[in-house]
Amino acid sequence: MRTTNRALRQARRLVPAVALTSALLAGGAALATPASAESGPLSLTVHAPNEIGFAGAPVEFTETIGNRWDRNLSVTLELSVDTAIGTPPHALSLDYVNAQGAWESVPLTVRTEADRTVSSGVTGAILVPQGGKEVRLRIGAPMGEPHNGASNGGVGPTISLRSTARGPQDAPAETAPDTRTIVIGSISNSVVGVPGTAVAGGAPIEFEVQLANPTPSAYTNLGNVLFADRHAKVEVRGTDGTWAPIAPVVSVPDDPAGFYVEGRDSSAAPGSYGVRRVRVSFPADMPVGRTSLNPCVFVNEGMPFRGTTLCSDGASVQVIAPSAPAPTSVPTAVPTAAPADRGGAPAAPEGGGAPAVQPAAAVTPAVTPAVTPAVTPAGAAAAAAVKEEKPLIAADGGVTPWSEHPAETGGSLAATGADTGWDRPAAGVAALLLGGGAALLALVRRRRAMR
Repeated sequence: MRTTNRALRQARRLVPAVALTSALLAGGAALATPASAESGPLSLTVHAPNEIGFAGAPVEFTETIGNRWDRNLSVTLELSVDTAIGTPPHALSLDYVNAQGAWESVPLTVRTEADRTVSSGVTGAILVPQGGKEVRLRIGAPMGEPHNGASNGGVGPTISLRSTARGPQDAPAETAPDTRTIVIGSISNSVVGVPGTAVAGGAPIEFEVQLANPTPSAYTNLGNVLFADRHAKVEVRGTDGTWAPIAPVVSVPDDPAGFYVEGRDSSAAPGSYGVRRVRVSFPADMPVGRTSLNPCVFVNEGMPFRGTTLCSDGASVQVIAPSAPAPTSVPTAVPTAAPADRGGAPAAPEGGGAPAVQPAAAVTPAVTPAVTPAVTPAGAAAAAAVKEEKPLIAADGGVTPWSEHPAETGGSLAATGADTGWDRPAAGVAALLLGGGAALLALVRRRRAMR
């Protein structure tokens, strides 16, 4: 009887082990199936872009479907984009060229998994002749419709595109998933060569406003804006060497004015770089002290300064009285930008206008000392700017809070509201899973010891 009980206990211990081994073998076989599909009748090669522009136009690429069957096949492409957890719907776009030769959107379904957000969809039927076919696709991070920027959150700093080709039911075959990482870059502007001092009522100071688009995305509905004191006079030099004044845009009392260096609804081609020579003068009754010059790019504005917002480091200028001697040591360009934290953004004023004041509390900046426009972090995106600086991004409707403490601020790429705390939930989930696994292992060992 004792021998029989011992055998039963051994059998009970053996059954879970056999079941686990069988499950692992079955799982291994299941995981091996897609990989072996590459040696079947279909193959897939993805030529995804390395980078796309945040809030820019979609970037075209190709995927080559190989067909080793002895007949034409009707194939679909299953596409998934993995992003950081919290990415909102409609923050991505995927299109392909259909059988009629026209661009067609791939409807995307968004779901949240343990550590990421997945946007997935399937193309229509693609006729692939013997030998194979190259399929044209494009992917983008649109950030809203024209003249309605920042209306759908953001994404970044990278995304992961996963593609699978699947054959028809009468010729069941599929390829192993092909996964590519894509960087989310951005356009940016900057001020270069700003003098450290300016005389109230004196000659204007000259410098450059540079606009850089290092991404393969085209940008339209663009506003290349320089923020300055509302009493300043800003002029831009034309190609013929003459200077033309820029009308200030201010709709909120006492806020700095925005000056559109290239007018509203300008554009920037992929990989482009432009320089405009600008000069600024201050009236004789301008209060002495520090004032700020700050560059921001707005994409798809609805109203002035309401759209996808990307701001870079600005410069601080000391305004002196006409008879006052120039300071012996004055910095030529003191960076002034918004904190690169991941906090939420303030609400924009009703009716548009200059962005609201923050970060700590709502504060209306006074003319003296002049305030520094910057951008509350709120999305995607990671992109190189001029001189390797990275713009601050706000994706909350174009809210641009001002900072009166430039020494406390930085110029790194901020996040859109969609990715607030992205790194923290992922780390927390990972820690929870690791902790749970360790506890389970300890429990199993304890139960075995008790036996």
